[in-house]
Amino acid sequence: MEDRPGPLANEKQGTTADPGHPQPQAMEVESARLLEADAADRLEADGVPRDEIRRLADEYIALDLGTDTDGFIAWVHERRSA
Repeated sequence: MEDRPGPLANEKQGTTADPGHPQPQAMEVESARLLEADAADRLEADGVPRDEIRRLADEYIALDLGTDTDGFIAWVHERRSA
């Protein structure tokens, strides 16, 4: 899987509540929460803490990588194994 940010990623960089981690724009927070909720059971079963799932969902949306739950889960597993 390619870990290259989407075309809007640069517009989403800047001061965040979690320095060092991209944050979704205000209008995208709901998308990040939905992605988190959709993926939580599967990722928690794999040992990913809920607070990390939330942070990673924010980052995934902020990097404009998509909204697909399966893609997000694969991305999380790739990041955790790297």
